Amino acid sequence: MRFSLQLLLALLLLGSSVAFAQSGAASAPTPSPALGAAPADSGAVLVFNNWYLPRYRATATSGADTTGALLSLFRKRRTAGYLFLIPYAVGASLALPIATTDTYGQRHVASEAISPPLGITILAATVAGFVAHANKFNKNHLLAVDRAYYAGQPVPAKYRRLLKPRHFADAAYLREALNQQMAREKMTAQ
Repeated sequence: MRFSLQLLLALLLLGSSVAFAQSGAASAPTPSPALGAAPADSGAVLVFNNWYLPRYRATATSGADTTGALLSLFRKRRTAGYLFLIPYAVGASLALPIATTDTYGQRHVASEAISPPLGITILAATVAGFVAHANKFNKNHLLAVDRAYYAGQPVPAKYRRLLKPRHFADAAYLREALNQQMAREKMTAQ
């Protein structure tokens, strides 16, 4: 009974934190079109989680595609959030009794967990870290940064120092792939 209660508690804790993190952590909803886009030119929606990639046309004074690089950064960091499953599994294995199966197929459950206080601490830290990570890299923050950047404000330092050349390269690749896709769609529509 104790094992099932602990397992239920661990699953509820993980489930509630994932739902909280994906909801945008109670931030106000923002409209989806980007700032620089005109209503007729609203940009493209990417397949991955419907993240929005604003239009960008390079000029002599525009510099690099910062909005695309930010999108690449956010996508990569959101995907890397699945790495939080590793410490979560370690914490659960320390906090809950471990079951084994012998060569005859009989299942044996340990009478006690390895270290419940350490396991619960690891579980709590992992859930808190995941919520903070998912909140920092959500769509609403990306749209707010894009709008502020278009209005002339610099990209916040917490995101600017994370931008690497590979994010700009990914943005160029995404833009080229979208341009090719739109060209194919125009050809098939005619």
